[in-house]
Amino acid sequence: MFTMRTAVLVFVMCPGSWPVMQPLEIHSRSQMNAAATVELLVPTGPFSIGTKTYNWADGSRHEQASKNPADSRQLIVQVWYPTEDRSGPASPYVPMLISYRHIWEDSDVDVASRTLTHSRLNARPMSGGQFPIVLLSHGWEGTRSEYTSLSEDLASHGYAVFGVDHPYMGRVALPDGKVTEASESQFHSPAEIVAYYAKDLEFVIGQIAELNRTDPEKTFTDRFDMTRIAAIGHSCGFVAASGACKRDFRIKACINIDAPGFGASDLADLEQPLLWIRLQKAGVVPAEYLKSARAAVYELQIDGANHGSVEDWDYLEAASAAQREAAAKVLQIIRQYVEAFLSKELNHQNSDLPIPGAGKPGIQWRVYVPAASSNPSRKQP
Repeated sequence: MFTMRTAVLVFVMCPGSWPVMQPLEIHSRSQMNAAATVELLVPTGPFSIGTKTYNWADGSRHEQASKNPADSRQLIVQVWYPTEDRSGPASPYVPMLISYRHIWEDSDVDVASRTLTHSRLNARPMSGGQFPIVLLSHGWEGTRSEYTSLSEDLASHGYAVFGVDHPYMGRVALPDGKVTEASESQFHSPAEIVAYYAKDLEFVIGQIAELNRTDPEKTFTDRFDMTRIAAIGHSCGFVAASGACKRDFRIKACINIDAPGFGASDLADLEQPLLWIRLQKAGVVPAEYLKSARAAVYELQIDGANHGSVEDWDYLEAASAAQREAAAKVLQIIRQYVEAFLSKELNHQNSDLPIPGAGKPGIQWRVYVPAASSNPSRKQP
């Protein structure tokens, strides 16, 4: 994937993460009752969920997509976390939805405005203990909002999930209301792309560590377990997640959700346990990588899924009850396996991950035992 010849195709080869829909469905959705609300899938964990959004600027980096040398790299980050507080307003599905008018289809804005979440805005985090951390990177032209079902579900199981909006990889609403268009023309090489988005996640980890040390708002001081971090990337978001995993050994587990085109050379030096979820575009785990893998690799294939099945849109915009049920089934499977993998790799608990070969109808599941032990010369910070 990462060759000079295909540099400009790194992201072009995996668009489709925003949103997956058919023209006839758009017509049918335009006839829906505008007053009807749509509730996201119910979280499966025991905890209620709070959420809070941060606008962080990395003063050490210039925004490469901007011609203004004074523009720093901005990241919009929303965290979902366990709470005991069930009072207060629910969070909007898309906090800056007004910015997306004339950017998204009118039908998408309408559906987003009627979507009900299970997160309480700015609720106090649950007392006692520290939360393991999950970083979540969206796909091409996406945002963190479209993974709210997955994020809420993980938060209900005790995780702090940081959905990271990557401007110019996604259509991201900045604090001033401007929405960035996805672009890669600002980069000169595939390696530069990987490093740039990996640094986004490294910067976010640093910001989380600062909140954990001394939160000015006294919300998250000493609430995060900085020794238990995982990174998830959907589609092109796996460029950020995998790059960060190779650069930052504070990350203990890595998840690829349907990122296409990754060969063994692209995964070299990835030493964390890896969950490889195949929906539509991702191929099998590269055989050459498996020969040298230093940690367990899990491969999940879901028949009948599409590239956007991890997102909420198939469920929210379903044109019939049968379509909504089908979308819910696939999303529930993804949530179940992601949580079970994180429970095993971050919490060191017995999980619901099946034994090798124990697939269910429509699900193929493989587990690869590491071929080599960890290299003791690789030091962790």
